[in-house]
Amino acid sequence: MVEVPTIKLFEQAICNRYYADQSVRLRLTALDIDEGLCKIPPIQDELANLTGLKFTFDALPGLLTALYYGSIADRLGRRLVLALCCAGTLCSFLWILFICYADTNLPVKLVWLSSIFLCVGGSQRVAKGMNFTIIADTVDKSHRTRYMYLLAGIPHLTTLVAPPLSGLLMLIRIWLPFAVAIGALALGLLIIVFMPESLRHLSSSPKSPLLGAADTLTGTDSGEGTITPPEQLPRGIHNRLPGPGPENKEWWRDIIVLIQMPGLPFCYLLFFLKPLAMISKAFVYQYASYNFQWGLSQTTWLRFSQAGGSSLATIVVLPLLSSVLNRRGLHAQMLDLNVIRVSLLVAATGFVLLQLSYHSWMLLLALFICGMSEGEEPALQGLATSLIDHAYHARLFTSVAVVEILAKLIGGPMMGKLFSIGHAKSSGICFSVSAIILFVLMVIACVQRIKR
Repeated sequence: MVEVPTIKLFEQAICNRYYADQSVRLRLTALDIDEGLCKIPPIQDELANLTGLKFTFDALPGLLTALYYGSIADRLGRRLVLALCCAGTLCSFLWILFICYADTNLPVKLVWLSSIFLCVGGSQRVAKGMNFTIIADTVDKSHRTRYMYLLAGIPHLTTLVAPPLSGLLMLIRIWLPFAVAIGALALGLLIIVFMPESLRHLSSSPKSPLLGAADTLTGTDSGEGTITPPEQLPRGIHNRLPGPGPENKEWWRDIIVLIQMPGLPFCYLLFFLKPLAMISKAFVYQYASYNFQWGLSQTTWLRFSQAGGSSLATIVVLPLLSSVLNRRGLHAQMLDLNVIRVSLLVAATGFVLLQLSYHSWMLLLALFICGMSEGEEPALQGLATSLIDHAYHARLFTSVAVVEILAKLIGGPMMGKLFSIGHAKSSGICFSVSAIILFVLMVIACVQRIKR
């Protein structure tokens, strides 16, 4: 609901302050500023910088607190962390509205302080990790990825409704989409209060995150072997991780050991580089508005196109494919790995088309193709959780949140600078960089093999 309205609020605030300064210097009367007057390089460059650094500052709370909230989730439950995330996001929205509607004497850059409120709960990325942790807690690994597809697809379904509705509300009042979003967060808090807790308090904690994991991921083309029993694992591994509990507070050590588990370095590489590449997609709305002279309220249909591809992939195609192939005996991990490979190739193709989009229909097609690649994340999550015991799922997902946040810290400013390359228009070089990263990841995924 608020993705495009937030950019519109930022642009409107920058534009109002820019022309207010001009009118003071030139001793002009108050101006009725049309949106077309905001499509000039000084305003658009400041908007790109503001948006890029906003990504960075929004990432910091999660980076600093995600592992801490992971340990809280293991000790006190998933519901508490979810509730805190909703409350922090709610306060962040309210701060943005306050700054953008305040007197023009307040600098627009004060919206960056909204990120401080995300320290409550650790940001939406931690909430997302908690949702996937709940699925991993309650579903067997042979069916887990199918449910993760559905969970990943729900936001895409809502995106089919939210952006068009947001665009219509923006035409009435710019703050109306925020009012709906705040109402949704309040409803979310109410739901969390009544939802069951998925945390399992095991009577005997496993000695290793690998216990019960029958498969590993290797970088060679090795065939299928035998299952390695726990006593034959590399010396020291199966005794290094105590079970999560109130007495175990050294969760940093757990994360370090998790990263060393067979197969997980590949997963963490994708968890880092894929989000970094996808950040450039956030600049598509500004790209369309800047290059095609669209009003920002019109760009909500771009989100609709992307959501159509995402929903088709995660709600229909991949769950059905997973169900059929599982019944035919295809190993779940092999299916996940193949989905990752194909999704990365599809995503790279979509970003190449974004770079070449000189017409609006090409932009819509490119975003639809990018949306079809959204099955990569739940497939990767299913693969990663299948490599470790379920008692360590919260630690895994919160460490993944840290990795993805680091990607945003680097990718936000980087893609913002790349987007600004050009004179009268953006060159869109950020999309080319994303395509290269995704293609390299696809090649790396193609050399990975499942060893059982």
